[in-house]
Amino acid sequence: MAKDGYTIQKEASRILHSVLLTDPRLQIPESVKAAAQRTSFDASALQKPFLPAPVKCTESSAALWALLSTFGNAIAEERYGLAEQHVVVNSDVASIFLFSFLLLQVGGKPISDPELRRRYSIYDTTSQFTHWRRLVTNVYPTRDGRWFHLHGGLDSTPCLKMLGLPKHRDLAEEMEAIEGLSEAVQQFDADWLDIEANEFWRQAGGICLTPEEYRATEHGKVVADEPLYLLEEFPSEKLPPVPWPQVETKTYRPLEGIKIVDLTRAIAGPTIAKLAALFGATVVRVSNTNLPDLGIVLFESNLGKRDAHLDLKTDEGKKALRQLIEDADVVLDGYRPGALEKLGFGPTYVHEIAKRRGKGIVYARENCYGWKGPWKHRSGWQQISDAVTGIAWLFARMWDVDEPVMPFLPNSDFQTGIVGCIAIMNALDRRAKKGGNYLVSMSLNYLNSFLISLGTQSPEVQQSLREMWPGMKSRHYDDLHRQMRVLTSGLPQVAPQLLNPKYFMTIKADLGVTDEEMVFVGPAATYETTKLGYESGSCLRGTHEAKWPEE
Repeated sequence: MAKDGYTIQKEASRILHSVLLTDPRLQIPESVKAAAQRTSFDASALQKPFLPAPVKCTESSAALWALLSTFGNAIAEERYGLAEQHVVVNSDVASIFLFSFLLLQVGGKPISDPELRRRYSIYDTTSQFTHWRRLVTNVYPTRDGRWFHLHGGLDSTPCLKMLGLPKHRDLAEEMEAIEGLSEAVQQFDADWLDIEANEFWRQAGGICLTPEEYRATEHGKVVADEPLYLLEEFPSEKLPPVPWPQVETKTYRPLEGIKIVDLTRAIAGPTIAKLAALFGATVVRVSNTNLPDLGIVLFESNLGKRDAHLDLKTDEGKKALRQLIEDADVVLDGYRPGALEKLGFGPTYVHEIAKRRGKGIVYARENCYGWKGPWKHRSGWQQISDAVTGIAWLFARMWDVDEPVMPFLPNSDFQTGIVGCIAIMNALDRRAKKGGNYLVSMSLNYLNSFLISLGTQSPEVQQSLREMWPGMKSRHYDDLHRQMRVLTSGLPQVAPQLLNPKYFMTIKADLGVTDEEMVFVGPAATYETTKLGYESGSCLRGTHEAKWPEE
């Protein structure tokens, strides 16, 4: 333990009570502030930082889980009369939540098992996981001595075209791909790549900036005072308060009876909806089986959801989505900024549907850069946010290397997922009390800026982490996949407590094999009466019809 008595639990509590609950921009109701007195942190969890990161991933995740579970407690009190219920947050679980898909087991096999890999690889329709195409998503040096993070997204072809490279190369070794891609990137200046990728090819990508450099950009200045989420209310005399649904329950989960349309892919957006399902919501995910997806993540992120195929570029698909929305409480948009507007389902039209039916809707949206500023229209991923906000250079400083180093886990994705569920609960609570439509907006950059604002771990803690994880010292080209191998192989030795069976849950899956069970990371919060959990295990895309369960 650090000399000053620093513990994960103390810092998580400080973040909850002195940072989150006191931030007026988050518009946290008094009922939640009162309920926070009944929220505590599990003292049996590891007390000393153990994740090899300079930023406070565990502490931040635990604090956000605490705020989420406190919102849930306040709603459960209002709905079910659970006035004195306490909730305990376990920071061990809040940590493994950040890479939970890596710990998934299906049919007794780890997610890395070749047979499981074959099953979820059906969603890799663009062959993204060959060495050549996967390693497009990486940091490379530029001609002018800077560093640029390319990102192939779910299809690396546009990036490869931009660099004048072939779509496919059959390479036996990862370093062959890294060397070939690096040589091509070094033919261009960083600013050229930034504009070319984002504005012409419409591919995500970003210059690796320090936190100071990011704050000095035009975009950084515009979003400097943005909170973790934005909550906007649109009152209307046509939209009275909407009481919480009347339900028969034995679990007393706060979001039971709430219907959410999940229009997301990748990690952050699906995590918002997965958490909402954990807290009781009915979630219908709208997917398109003709498009690529992150299968390794999807096998876990579809927990508790129904999944329906719709092609939203067809009249039939649009009609089916509109029918879903007409009976929904929340619409969750994780697409590229403006994409759903072009299809006719942006916030303005969805809120109009609400006015016509006389019942408000919460429109929740998540992106990379935030919702104002010159980069707001850009697509982005966790790695791009980590690159542009300065997270990568903070990792470099920890390891004393003179090149940006990407984090070993999709922290900003998963923590943005927690933030999104918090914001939705806040808006639903307001709808119940005041009526109206709501727009809640999250971004990966908002999360990373918040994380940086909490400060880095002390020099003593960082030194102890370097000693715990000598194999985690990385280079600029060590992408998430290369680093996650080190994380998963080292975890049983560094922090075996994290793999305690009590931190996991089991449920029947619907992933293509009859009577198959999945074992997954459970909730980081435990209530006295409320029982968090899922109604169903993960399912494959297109398993269900685009209807609500009772229809």
